[in-house]
Amino acid sequence: MNCPCTKVGVLRRTRRGWLVLALALGAAVATLGTAGCRRDATDGAMAGCPGAGSTAPPVDEALVAFLSAARALHHEADIRESSGDTPGAIASLERLVVLRAPKAVEVEEVLADAHARLAELRLERGDLEGAARDVQSGLAQVEGPTYFRGHLLEVEGLLEEARAAGLADAGKAQEAAQARAKAVSSLEEAVHVQEQVINHVLADGGRNE
Repeated sequence: MNCPCTKVGVLRRTRRGWLVLALALGAAVATLGTAGCRRDATDGAMAGCPGAGSTAPPVDEALVAFLSAARALHHEADIRESSGDTPGAIASLERLVVLRAPKAVEVEEVLADAHARLAELRLERGDLEGAARDVQSGLAQVEGPTYFRGHLLEVEGLLEEARAAGLADAGKAQEAAQARAKAVSSLEEAVHVQEQVINHVLADGGRNE
């Protein structure tokens, strides 16, 4: 079966997820000192900690721990993948997506990104059904126009492209045409989502807050 594996490899090398994970972890660690603060009952200001005049909520230490573990598991997957151990890389990422984690946007984004990477790895191995399950699991993590949803839709497009190639090789022309149409639809939806992200950020003066 033909598989757009080269495209998947290039896609993963240009992934933004690592940057997001690093920034999220760095920001969380930088403000972790507020985790033991108490909030003044009269004005809501933080007291008994550095930056006592701040009204920012304390950072959940569990969130920092989750982000650190996620980064370690991505590194582990990188090492295994670079040595040709794709099943081992998949196993590392499977541990990540079942980690117990607090409710937080950062967690949702990291899990969505991990599912996208899992789908890419499974696609390279020809496991289209497994890749499809990961895409759907990732999409369930993120709603609305975000980079992560757009990236998952892009992976879905590559998945359907690979499915179309396999069906064509099997002489199933009609099913192949349907898969190609779905691939185009998913890729178009990915573009639409990312355009929304770009427009939102630029409308906000380039700040993604």
